[in-house]
Amino acid sequence: MDTQRVHRDIYRDPEVFIAEMDRIFARSWVYVAHESEVREAGDYKTTRIGTQPVIVNRDRQGVLRVMLNRCRHRAASVCQLRSGNATSFRCQYHGWTYDASGDLVGLPFPEGYQHRDRDELGLVQAARVESYRGLVFASLAPDVPSLEDHLKGARHYIDRFMDHLPGHQLEVADQAHRMVFNGNWKLQMENGVDGYHANFTHQSFFALMQQATGQQSRYISSKEEAESDGPTSAHLGNGHGLLDQSQAASGVLRQRLRTLQDAPPDNADLADFFGVPDGEALYAATSGPGFNVSVFPNLQLIGIQIREIQPVAVDRTEVIIRPMLGTGAPTAINRLRLRYHEMFYGIGGFGQPDDMEMFRRVDAGLDATDDEWLWLDRGSRRERPGAEEGQRVGHITDETPQRGQYAHYRKLMSAEGGE
Repeated sequence: MDTQRVHRDIYRDPEVFIAEMDRIFARSWVYVAHESEVREAGDYKTTRIGTQPVIVNRDRQGVLRVMLNRCRHRAASVCQLRSGNATSFRCQYHGWTYDASGDLVGLPFPEGYQHRDRDELGLVQAARVESYRGLVFASLAPDVPSLEDHLKGARHYIDRFMDHLPGHQLEVADQAHRMVFNGNWKLQMENGVDGYHANFTHQSFFALMQQATGQQSRYISSKEEAESDGPTSAHLGNGHGLLDQSQAASGVLRQRLRTLQDAPPDNADLADFFGVPDGEALYAATSGPGFNVSVFPNLQLIGIQIREIQPVAVDRTEVIIRPMLGTGAPTAINRLRLRYHEMFYGIGGFGQPDDMEMFRRVDAGLDATDDEWLWLDRGSRRERPGAEEGQRVGHITDETPQRGQYAHYRKLMSAEGGE
């Protein structure tokens, strides 16, 4: 690996994958939940930190906890559902029971144990748990920088994402899209902030939108536009990346909203249509803030969604996509947000399945061993410094975010400790 290319082994070598789980996922901050998923005492969800199964919950005092989903006796998982509300977790193998704080409260036939201290046998807790703007992160290692230091330049865009629906906080929708592809987790991390592929991978979607609206639907439509100032890509430090098309995309996104079945008619009074004074502002924000931000190693905020990337094996990845709705927003606005999200993402969308197919093709191409390098050098000569130290900015079609991702990846993989 160097500054402009990566070796095929980082996508294919099982030993590299094992090292990633130790040096990246076990030693740095990893996204695990949005607070609205565990709103009340007893609420929980199950997820993973790398390949390690965890429970994210609120205990009886409302404290956010992240605990290994593993009985301290013989390692059976103690929670089997994806989400719910529980005051305790019971291992069905031998009956060991833990309260919502992870403390061992039930030990069947205790007379058989002579040297067991219950206080030392609770569920293993993540060393650090912190939340930023409702996004919950955990670290299995205690000696990591603060979460705000880790997020670095991504914080500005997280703030903009969380504030993009005027007057309303965001909460996750009840259901999520879950997709699995046979390929390495880093392919999805690269793709979420790759502005080069869209015109080609998603050309059927753009053609459909042009047919439906009668107008140009691409952000980049000619060589001249691709070389001019306009939408940007960036790396934001600590492996985080950005595609920002917010200035150029507003008209295009508004056109797409008009194709939805429940969209307001042209020239409608939007305050009247949605029944609220700020109907125009809410409708304008229905498609999201107009940028993609990637938070290394497993979170992306794209459109109106939280995208969680979970490595399963070196050649298998799960992607969980949760659209965000406005708390207390008009039902018609939240319905439009869901319909707009589904148009491109999810199993029946026009975009995400395209990307899954490209990941499959990349994985198939990695079988070729005579050409061992993948190139990430697009736009390297025209990068410029960003707003903060260490940041770099390029054109939206440049591979600036990917170069930043792998610079941080290299740092973590070569370090003895974590961040």
